[in-house]
Amino acid sequence: MWISALSAIVAVLVATQARDNRGTSRPEVDSARVIVEGLVRSQHIPGLAVTVTRGDSVVWHEGFGFADRAAGRTARPTTAFRIGSVSKLFTAVLLMRLAEQHVVALDTPIGTYLPLPPAIASVTLRQLSGHLGGIRHYRGREFFTRTHYPNLRAGLEVFLGDSLLAPPGTRYSYSSYGYNLIGAVLEAATRRAYTELLRQSLVDPLRLAATVADSSQLPARAHLYDADTAGTVQDAQVDDLSGRWPSGGLLSSTDDLARFAQALFAPGFLTRGSLDQMFTSQHLLSGASTGVGIGWRIATDSAGRTYWHHGGTSNGGSAFLLVYPAERVVVAMASNAFTGWGQRQAMAVAEVFLPIRRLPN
Repeated sequence: MWISALSAIVAVLVATQARDNRGTSRPEVDSARVIVEGLVRSQHIPGLAVTVTRGDSVVWHEGFGFADRAAGRTARPTTAFRIGSVSKLFTAVLLMRLAEQHVVALDTPIGTYLPLPPAIASVTLRQLSGHLGGIRHYRGREFFTRTHYPNLRAGLEVFLGDSLLAPPGTRYSYSSYGYNLIGAVLEAATRRAYTELLRQSLVDPLRLAATVADSSQLPARAHLYDADTAGTVQDAQVDDLSGRWPSGGLLSSTDDLARFAQALFAPGFLTRGSLDQMFTSQHLLSGASTGVGIGWRIATDSAGRTYWHHGGTSNGGSAFLLVYPAERVVVAMASNAFTGWGQRQAMAVAEVFLPIRRLPN
């Protein structure tokens, strides 16, 4: 009998030792690591980091490869990567914070805050945040620019003279320029720079150590690379993101991205009313749902679980942020080159940490 009791104790100790100091079973981490290592290896990604949280805890975070190959600096969950259009989520939350303070109103025409051509002046911040404003996206080589803009308003000149793609509210049309316009409106309404608003309203309160506009030279930032699936890796071309900070010009780490998402699980950083608006799909004037709330994309997986998500790509960087709100699971991933990875890989990592759930027969 005592042998059986001893065996039971040993079994408990082994099970305990199989968990890391954040309470995640080591097999979960090992399974997720295999997924990420396979991604890095197959797509020849120079450096990538991932952070997974469950509830209030970080259950796994790790870096793979190099933040800077020449310097021999390894990628870490604290490395500042270019996050591309994941920047839009920060702008969306900043918008809701300022709306709560009655600095701006979501349904007021933006011409109230900023002098604009008549057609664009009639668009609202809510419409812009859900890509319903009719503002166009990049054309030709506009995605890559070396032009430095003294402020966000100056960067709007690229598209302000163009016609709307459709009357506001009648068509979903993804637009990074629409988010740059949100940033310019927020600057005009507050008379403060977007970077200052970001720092005071989001970065400092949430203690985001690596989240800044791309012009900042953080010691821990990742070097920018071009990479392809054939294995060719070279330095990315030098560009300038000063005109698109609100839509795609931020740096952040996977630890910061996960902490940012965790702040949106429950009222506190934002009110319940703001959270409900942010994570409820907007609709066209026809009544059709767009699947996009205030910035965030909202979807349901094959097991019937709701998830929020957004990806981002830029010259020399990519990122993906995935949130399962009911399960309180966050997956944040970022790399210093874009090779085509994104939602599929993040969801595969998330599946490892999510509870098993089967739809009823």
